[in-house]
Amino acid sequence: MNIQLMIQPVTDTDSQTDAIQAARKAAMAIAARATSAELALIETTISPMPAVRTLRAPEIGLVMVRGRIGGDGAPFNLGEATVTRAAVALPSGEVGFGHVLGRDGEKARLAALADALWQNKAHRAAVET
Repeated sequence: MNIQLMIQPVTDTDSQTDAIQAARKAAMAIAARATSAELALIETTISPMPAVRTLRAPEIGLVMVRGRIGGDGAPFNLGEATVTRAAVALPSGEVGFGHVLGRDGEKARLAALADALWQNKAHRAAVET
């Protein structure tokens, strides 16, 4: 019996992709903590603002919040939390997603817009400021 293993070497492209994903995650963590007014500044900062297509209008729903006693105990259902989500697309193909705690549909839309604009290199610096 002859068994061959398929091993793919780690390339620079893999590490670049990981770095971009980590930077996007950090940018969206900041957007999640921002207020609606702070996120609205993105629309006034970027000029001209590209046409934005709504893929998913803001939707309100519930998620189950889980907890653990002492941080390492058995998981249990703590309760439900209200969340709002939205998705938008730019003409250049970037798709942004926004999920926020609470019922603020405008904040979810703006977070999705920030995500989409951040993915576009031409607008990334404006989103990060």
